[in-house]
This record gives sequence, structure tokens and C-alpha cells, in this order.
Amino acid sequence: MNEVQKILLKRAKKVRLSYHDFINNPFDDANAHKLRVNCRKLRGIIGILKKALYKDDYIRLNVELKNIALIISDLREIDVLSELANETVKDKPDLSDHYQEMFFYLKEKRDEEMKTALEKMKEAKLESKFDKIESKIVSLKFKEKYRDNEDLTQFLNKRLSKRYQKLMDDYETVEKKDYSQIHEIRKDAKTLRFGARYLGRLTELNYKLISKEANKIQDELGKNTDRHVNMQLLNAFAHETDNQDLKKLFLAIRDIEKQK
Repeated sequence: MNEVQKILLKRAKKVRLSYHDFINNPFDDANAHKLRVNCRKLRGIIGILKKALYKDDYIRLNVELKNIALIISDLREIDVLSELANETVKDKPDLSDHYQEMFFYLKEKRDEEMKTALEKMKEAKLESKFDKIESKIVSLKFKEKYRDNEDLTQFLNKRLSKRYQKLMDDYETVEKKDYSQIHEIRKDAKTLRFGARYLGRLTELNYKLISKEANKIQDELGKNTDRHVNMQLLNAFAHETDNQDLKKLFLAIRDIEKQK
């Protein structure tokens, strides 16, 4: 294995480990978050390597990791909303007399999503998928022109530099009210952040700076995407519940988010 494969394999093992942490304690929201982040880290590295990989290999690895993360995406959305609810309680304690009911409601929804995620993981037989991912990485063949270590390093130098410049250009012209554009730029920021963080040391670039700048953009735009998802979820819960007090509270928090 070359150095790139070693990095990929190490991150793949981190994904497997975070999966076991989640299985062992799915009640801890940090475990769900960690699993998603570790999938995203490996996908980020693969995304930077995309043009050096054969199409079938890239798709196979990327899709497998994406599907693992999707299993817990709805669960993670409820966790993010719960964080917002907790912040609202602290910032606006007099907004409602029904906060406690809201947290019972959110807990019930989280338990439902948690059970669904666990069932999907069991059906997907993830252990075997992790075996396949790691096996594919070990036997991975780069395109012929990138098989030499020096050629692969030059590719990474150009790839990371180009992605960094594109990200900065897109960020400078982003329309803050265009959610779809923000979402795409944020995805690019994640890919660059993790790609630079784990592959950058193989290059001559200031990869720590690139990763740091990408992280800043990811965090800033993440506030917009979280707000968008939170408002959708608050609206959905407001229409699902038969409790009129909860309905008013969900809509009130939604309206506060709209004004930010």
C-alpha cells in the first residue's frame, strides 16, 4: 500500500469504530454525530482523489459511505433541533410554559428515529460493508498516470490548490438567501477541509491553512443550513402534533429562526 491507501484505511477503521460506539450506546447524540463526521471525513478524502481513481471504485466507496451516513441523518437532525430548543430555553425562558412538554415530544421522536436507524443498520449488514470498504482500499488501483508516488503528490498539489481557489471564489459570490447554493458550497468546504487535513501533509502546500479556511466557511454556512433544516422540522412537528400549546411553541421557535 502507498501512503494514500494507508490514510484511507486508517479513516475507514475510524468509521467502523464509531459505528460500534453508536451501536453500543445509540442514546448518546455524540455517537451519532461522530459516525456521520467520520463518514464525511473519509468521503472528503475520496472526493479529493476522485480524478485519480477509476470511476467504479470512486462510486462504490463514496456511495457505501454516503448510505451509512444517511441511515442516521434524520436522527442527527432531531439532535440538532434539540440543541436549538435547549438554547431557546436559556435565551427566552418566558416564551412558553410548555417547554417540558416539548422536550418529552422531542425525546419520543428521537427514540423513534433511533430505533429506525438501528433496524436499518441491522438490515444493511454494515459489518460486511465495512469489510468490503477496507478490502477495496487495500486493493485500490489508481489510474496509471498517478501510480507513481511523485505523480500522485503532484496531482494532490494541483487538486487541493484548485479546489481551494474555487471554494474561495464561490464563497465570495455566494447569495446568503440561496439555500441550494449554500448547501453545495458547504459540501465543497467539507471535502476540501478533510482532504487537506489528511492528504495535505503529502504535499508542499500550507495544508493546515487550507483546512482551517475551509472549516471557517463550513461553520459559517452551516448556521444557514442548520437554520433551514430546523425550520422545516419545526414546521413539520407543528403540523403533526395535536397539542395546540406545542404547536404554538414550535411555530414560535420557527419564527425566531426566520428572523435571524
